[in-house]
Amino acid sequence: MSSDARSLLALTLGCTVAMALFGFVANVFSFRSTFEGSGRELLLQTAATAVYLGLALVLVFKGGWKGVLAAIAMIVCATAVSWALLPLSLGLAGVSDPEGYAERFGDFRKPTYARWATFDVIFVGGSAALAQGLRLMAHVDPKGRRDE
Repeated sequence: MSSDARSLLALTLGCTVAMALFGFVANVFSFRSTFEGSGRELLLQTAATAVYLGLALVLVFKGGWKGVLAAIAMIVCATAVSWALLPLSLGLAGVSDPEGYAERFGDFRKPTYARWATFDVIFVGGSAALAQGLRLMAHVDPKGRRDE
């Protein structure tokens, strides 16, 4: 394995861990916001998606088309961890008022992974591929080669 592949793999693992942690914390605060009625859930989830996109672009700029694949792997793994930890997010959000949270979210059912991650995977994967395509096109002269 070349050093470029090793560094891309290490960067992908780091980005995956960072994004899984950020997604988990965003879920905790989203549950809190919903319980308090402050209306910040959309802002929190949009911020998580923006961070997904930012980390995906870092991978693309590091690895080109391999970075696109790394970004897709990162988003699939990070959303899977975030989805798996969703019940724990609800539990941590309700530490301050367990009875209130049990009353409000007692019938909460974890959505399927497909419902949970489809938008993120399509949006971030498509954006990563688009970014790499635009990077390649940036070096193309639309007028063709000039003979001087």
